[in-house]
Amino acid sequence: MKLAIIGKPQCGKTTVFNAAAGQQEAVGDYSQALHRAVIKVPDKRVDRLAELVQPDKHTYAEIEFLDAPGFTGKGKESTGLKVTNELREMDALIMVIDAFSPEANPERFIGNLTDEMMLADLVVVENNIENKSRKLKLTGDKTLQMEIDLLQKCRASLEAEQPLLHLELEANEEKRMRNYQFLSKKPLLIMLNIAEDDLPNQDAIYQKYAHLIQPGKRELATLCGKIQMELATLSPEEQQAFFEDLGVTASAMDKVIQKSYALLGLISFLTTGKPDVRAWTIKYGTTAHKAAGVIHSDMERGFIRAEVTPYEDYIRYETIPALKAAGKTRLEGKDYIVQDGDVILFRFNV
Repeated sequence: MKLAIIGKPQCGKTTVFNAAAGQQEAVGDYSQALHRAVIKVPDKRVDRLAELVQPDKHTYAEIEFLDAPGFTGKGKESTGLKVTNELREMDALIMVIDAFSPEANPERFIGNLTDEMMLADLVVVENNIENKSRKLKLTGDKTLQMEIDLLQKCRASLEAEQPLLHLELEANEEKRMRNYQFLSKKPLLIMLNIAEDDLPNQDAIYQKYAHLIQPGKRELATLCGKIQMELATLSPEEQQAFFEDLGVTASAMDKVIQKSYALLGLISFLTTGKPDVRAWTIKYGTTAHKAAGVIHSDMERGFIRAEVTPYEDYIRYETIPALKAAGKTRLEGKDYIVQDGDVILFRFNV
């Protein structure tokens, strides 16, 4: 999973990046700096299975974070937003919003940043309409007309100030649109960066802006980036003591990761064995046949069956013989829909 952290200068996006990635990049007015980091996704299921199996190693799922160059924050008046290829390649965007300063106006800031993304997309749309129309006249290629029709739908949506994420399209149009990697088409996690003094009011602040949530399109989270960045420098024991002082049970960054998974419709299945205990990330709705291919193409090509055990049962019975004796391990075919937390052994032959 690839997530870009975006925001206007001084919103705290690099602070949030440091908190998420355990980095120590300079913070302040460095709005055009770009930082990248890959982090391991904390997963207690991997830890517990590793305790049981005692493998040579255990491997967590990974997230790539990109701290993108800052937006101007000028909304429709923006003229110089630089959109990098790296930003367009991200799976989703984390929009960090200043909710801590005296000038904070989250809904206006969200609107301004969304306007900038739509303007950047509109430039791409108009350039492609012009280029493809010219090519259509020269070649008569009818498939280009389909592409132009799709782009004209996009232009109408953007000119009506509607992000492309809300544009209703046919399945074949959705597939073709992916090639353009439009910013306003990407799922969005709005992250309200609050002041330390507002931590006791965190739930109330979240509820105030909960109307912005649109399942599968927009999610919302609140955190204090400054506190989270400080937490990232502490040992697990020190972090736990900090949580107890605050009366919380988990890092806000862990919640951000969970919301990002939910936003993108992602789940994890697990594999065990002496070489490795590992979490694998897939889209919800993935079949066992396709999940096998995430591990290796040979597994997908030679798929025979999947031996599936729910994680909770694996932890309860602890060993393969005990699981089989209790009838907790099922044999599933290639059309089985993998569930979050399934522990799977794939049988295959190539």
